[in-house]
Amino acid sequence: MKKILSIVAITAAAAMANLAHATPSLSFAINGDTFGATFSFTNTSTAGENISRFVLDLSTITAGGPYCFDTVVGGACNPDPQSPYAFTPDVAAAALTGLYAPLTVADGATVLDLRFNDFNAGETFSWMIDVDSVTELSVFGNMLAGATVSSSFSNGMTATGILTVDSNNLDSSVLSITGVAPTTDLPEPGSLALMGLAGAGMLLRRKRK
Repeated sequence: MKKILSIVAITAAAAMANLAHATPSLSFAINGDTFGATFSFTNTSTAGENISRFVLDLSTITAGGPYCFDTVVGGACNPDPQSPYAFTPDVAAAALTGLYAPLTVADGATVLDLRFNDFNAGETFSWMIDVDSVTELSVFGNMLAGATVSSSFSNGMTATGILTVDSNNLDSSVLSITGVAPTTDLPEPGSLALMGLAGAGMLLRRKRK
């Protein structure tokens, strides 16, 4: 029995270690005028990783701007007070991916921080929101080049990247992944597996006594 338990434990630890080293991925693009355009990204991971968090940061854009989300009439970042667009997730996509935050995005915010509890590989989340600045009445996807993106996955890794102009569509920006590293605010699954095995070992020692 001890041998069987040992084999099971080693197999589980190996599986968790492999999961921790899998490379998660996603695709993201914004095309056309952000007023009325659809933002969307897809979990393109191939090892079953779920997306738990997606962060879009407009404050890192260096050309033009500064840019922010225009979500209320007469807001802080739009010279035309009649054309805001509040954060509006696609209802079906929100249900599919388990979106649970945020429910609203503050006017003038530069960071969109989305949280999910059921965002499986192959699924897509989409939403609408207006992006403006005090100097630009209409902001197109290509003008968001330089914005940074980070996405945390269920295997304890976070992919980071930057939006770049799509050479095939000059009104669009696409995500270019620049790195994948362990998530800083969550323990890696490999560490959790080791903690679980250590706890199991302590219980076995106690039972022997």
